[in-house]
Amino acid sequence: MKRLVFTLCIVMVSKTFCQEIDSLKVIEIPESYSNHTGEPLTVKIDSLYRFKTSDIYLVNKKSFLAIKNVYQTTIEQDKMTKELIKKYTQTLHRNIDLERSLKINFTKSDSLDQIVYEKTQATLNNTQKALDYTINSLEKATNSLELVEKATKRQRRKTVFEKILIGVAGIGAGVLVGISL
Repeated sequence: MKRLVFTLCIVMVSKTFCQEIDSLKVIEIPESYSNHTGEPLTVKIDSLYRFKTSDIYLVNKKSFLAIKNVYQTTIEQDKMTKELIKKYTQTLHRNIDLERSLKINFTKSDSLDQIVYEKTQATLNNTQKALDYTINSLEKATNSLELVEKATKRQRRKTVFEKILIGVAGIGAGVLVGISL
């Protein structure tokens, strides 16, 4: 009985003057925590920790919030950078497509320009032939006009000469008739 009372007393004293079981619990941080991303573990006052990682960094709340703020800003800027790169890539692809269509249009335009050039060249050749024919015709017409003018002058001279002959013949006939009468 003495033993029972003694044991009961020891248990009562240990319960009364000992730490709580929660505070005596050792929190073990596994080795995988070194590769952990996300919210860190919060250390409680009067808690025991056993670290199985090679390195552990303790940071106060103010420093943690500052680091978290920098991290969030970096992530947001990274998202903005990715969005800018995405938009730039889209613009680049659109510009490449536009360049291809412009190249096709230039090729079509060049072929049309070539056709127009060939037709213009043919028209120019035909115009040159027409001008040569017109010049030849004008030269022939000029020669014909000169011949006609010469013939007209000859005809005039001939008519004047004939009139003079007729006048001389008339005078000669009048003189003959006047002498014979």
